[in-house]
Amino acid sequence: MNEHNSKEIQLPATSVHVVRAQLERVPEVLKLLQEAAQWMEDNGIRQWSPGQFNEADITAYFSDRQVYLALDHGQAVGMFTLQFSDPLYWGEKNDEAYAYLHRLAVTGTHRGKGLGKAMLLYAAQLALELGCKGLRFDTVAHNLKLNRYYQSLGFYYMGTNDMGGGRLVNLYQQFTDRNDPDAILLRYFSESDFAYIKSWSHSPEFLKQWAGPSLTYPLTDEQLTAYLTDSNHPVNSDKLLFTAVHAASRQIIGHISIARIDRENGSARLARVVVEPGQQGKGLGKRMVHEALRIGFDGLGLHRISLGVFDFNTAALKAYEACGFIREGAMREAALFDGTYVDCIEFSMLDREWRALRPS
Repeated sequence: MNEHNSKEIQLPATSVHVVRAQLERVPEVLKLLQEAAQWMEDNGIRQWSPGQFNEADITAYFSDRQVYLALDHGQAVGMFTLQFSDPLYWGEKNDEAYAYLHRLAVTGTHRGKGLGKAMLLYAAQLALELGCKGLRFDTVAHNLKLNRYYQSLGFYYMGTNDMGGGRLVNLYQQFTDRNDPDAILLRYFSESDFAYIKSWSHSPEFLKQWAGPSLTYPLTDEQLTAYLTDSNHPVNSDKLLFTAVHAASRQIIGHISIARIDRENGSARLARVVVEPGQQGKGLGKRMVHEALRIGFDGLGLHRISLGVFDFNTAALKAYEACGFIREGAMREAALFDGTYVDCIEFSMLDREWRALRPS
C-alpha cells in the first residue's frame, strides 16, 4: 500500500484516509510525535518525551518498519508504524508471524474524535491482509484506564515486560477467531461496573455463593471501592479484577477475579466468579474461566491456580471439572447457608495440565 493506494477510515464529519508514507513525510511524522509527546507530558502521562524524537531516528523508521499516516484533506493528523519482529519488547514471546504496532499518535485537532481507535482497528485488519497472524502492541502497565480501553476493544493481555528503569509494559495481541458468536473478553473492573454487580447480588445467599465472606449484603459502592483498591497491576497487585463482556453485543455478562497472587510460589486463586443471572446456562461462565486461566498461566506465568465451590452449587462443580480442574478435597462445613453448614469443594489446575488442555 502506498500514497496512491489509500484506504478511508470512517469517522463522523471527516474524510480521513490512511496511506503508507514515503520518506519525504519525515518532517510531518516528527511533528506528530513531538506534539503527542508534549501533550503526554502536559497531562502527566509518563510514556514519551518530545526530546526522544529527532529527524535521524524518524528517517531510520522507513528502513526497518512501515510507516502509516492518517490524512485529512492532505494534512497528517495521525500515524502508526508496523514492524514484523519485536524482541526488545516481547522477549522470548517474540514471533515473526505477527505485526507489531508502535508510535500510534493523533494530532490535537483530531484527538477525542475516535481516530486513535479507528487507526488501531485499521492496523489490526491490515496485519491480516499482510499475511500476519494478527497484530501485537505494548502499552505502559501503570495506566489502568488505557489498558482497560485496549481490553474493551478486544485485545488480549499476553504478559508484562520490564524495560528497565522501573518501566513496565503490558503486551497485547489480537485474536482472530471472529466467527465465534459467543466469544467473551475480560477487561479491568472499574467504578463504571459497580451498578451491574450490585444488581446481580439480589439476595444475601446469592452474594455469599459467589463472593464468599469477602462482600456482604447489601452490596455498596464503599465495599466495591475497597475491593477495587490496589488491584489490576500485573506485577504489583495481589489481585486482578475483570468484567466479562460478550464481544459481539458488548453486553456486560459477568465478573471474575484472579486473587491471592503469590509470585514467589507461582500461585493464585480464581474467586468471585458470577454470571449475570439472565445469561446463566449458556456456557459463558466456562468461557470466562478459560480466559482467566489463559491470563494466569500464559500472561502471569503462574504454576498453580486453585478455586473453591460450595457443595450445593452442582452446576459450578460440573463446569469447573469440564474446564479441566482437578478436585482436591473439601473444606468441611466451611460456610453457613440457611442454618445449614456446607462443604467447600477445593479444585486446582497446574500449568502443565493447562498446556495439555488448551487449544492449539
